[in-house]
Amino acid sequence: MRKVIGSALAGAFCLGSVVLVGAGSAGAQGTTTTTTTPTTTTTAAPYVSGNKYLSVNVDTVVGSGSPTGSVTSGGCGLENVFGQGATVVFRMWGIANATGQPLVASNVKSVVIQDLPGVTTPPAMAYSTRDGYWTYGWKTSSATPIGVVPFKVVVTLNPLGAVYRTVHVAYRVKVNGKTTVLHKTVKILVSATVPAATYTFTQTGQAATSQLTIQQSA
Repeated sequence: MRKVIGSALAGAFCLGSVVLVGAGSAGAQGTTTTTTTPTTTTTAAPYVSGNKYLSVNVDTVVGSGSPTGSVTSGGCGLENVFGQGATVVFRMWGIANATGQPLVASNVKSVVIQDLPGVTTPPAMAYSTRDGYWTYGWKTSSATPIGVVPFKVVVTLNPLGAVYRTVHVAYRVKVNGKTTVLHKTVKILVSATVPAATYTFTQTGQAATSQLTIQQSA
């Protein structure tokens, strides 16, 4: 959930796509060049975090969904500061380290958001096959407390059993001076058992200017 772009580029980032606006543009005859420098913002903490079982990234984007939980294509800008009444869309994506596969509905048991003010039951994020990540839209209100939101995103994998490969081998033995060829089947471990591993994403270590913040509506 890092604020990684300035307001000049916010509109270029949309749900389901990432489009960077070019820094320069030339005139019809190529004689004029205009350069735009985006606003410098603070970045903190690794872009991807996790443990030996999974690596995840979480960010927030501006949404226009209503009611709570809905995510619409109207939201585009990556942002971490929202006014009361705005819809905060959480996004999560990552990798299951044991297999190198992306975190999708088949290998993830659950993704829930904890410690949202005014939300008693931790909401579940849903996987979007269209966009390739997990999302949840949090509709704030005029009663939502202002300040930093100390949310957590808890990702739990489905357990994965050990994977073996079967190999047939032949070997020779001598019995009473006579050589005999015998055959047997051997199982070779390809990947070890992966438990229902859990990782909790927090904003710990990020600069205050990069953390999800609710401000009073104008």
